[in-house]
Amino acid sequence: MKKVKLDDIRIDGGTQCRVVIDQPTVYAYRDAMLEDSEFPSIETTFDGTTHWLTDGFHRYHALKLLGIKEVDVNYKPGTLYDARVAALKANAKHGKQLTADDKRNKVLMALALEGFEEKSSNEIAKLCEVSQPFVAAVRDPEVKAKQAENVKRHYKNKIEAENSIDSPNPATCGPDENELKANALTLQADQDAMYKLLDSDNALSTAHEEIKRLNHLNSQLEVRLSGLMNEKNEAIKMVKQLQKELDKLKPKK
Repeated sequence: MKKVKLDDIRIDGGTQCRVVIDQPTVYAYRDAMLEDSEFPSIETTFDGTTHWLTDGFHRYHALKLLGIKEVDVNYKPGTLYDARVAALKANAKHGKQLTADDKRNKVLMALALEGFEEKSSNEIAKLCEVSQPFVAAVRDPEVKAKQAENVKRHYKNKIEAENSIDSPNPATCGPDENELKANALTLQADQDAMYKLLDSDNALSTAHEEIKRLNHLNSQLEVRLSGLMNEKNEAIKMVKQLQKELDKLKPKK
């Protein structure tokens, strides 16, 4: 840790893994700093002459907006190459969450580094802190296409199996148009959820969030179904009551 002039910290060395800097985040950090909120020190790699920023780009720009001249930095000695490697681990567990495009860009940056093309997808995944299937898909578009096709085939088979159970005699009692539309929407929703998992660097966490969402949706549907059943029962009571009244009005023979 040492004091460094902010203007002496370089941000143009290819150490920024994000596709873009999020300006609302920069201004939010600035406002928080004005209220004396504590932030971790930015991190650099020092090659003996230059400090290359490796982690803390949003904080760096917020400090710039405040006109700060000197900042404390956590630094490690190393070359620009070392700085680029260090930057691949940034923001995996803190700061503004990386988007799927950011993660993809991070993997592409790793593959562009000398000696990294020969590394396995598992090695690169550990370095970038993303999943191995994610790296494989970025590395080879055909892999992602196969992953997507497998997902599509799986859910298509699932829908067909469910339709087969519900409609044992398709010739006479197949699904109507509304059922087919509902099944198509269900298939699309399932596919979207699986694509989200494929693009995630933490499939378990993403799956957990998807389960929570589906449980919430299921609860809403159960409440709605219960309401419809109550409405049905009330309607039946009304029909019976009206029938009784009608019977009273009928002339006696």
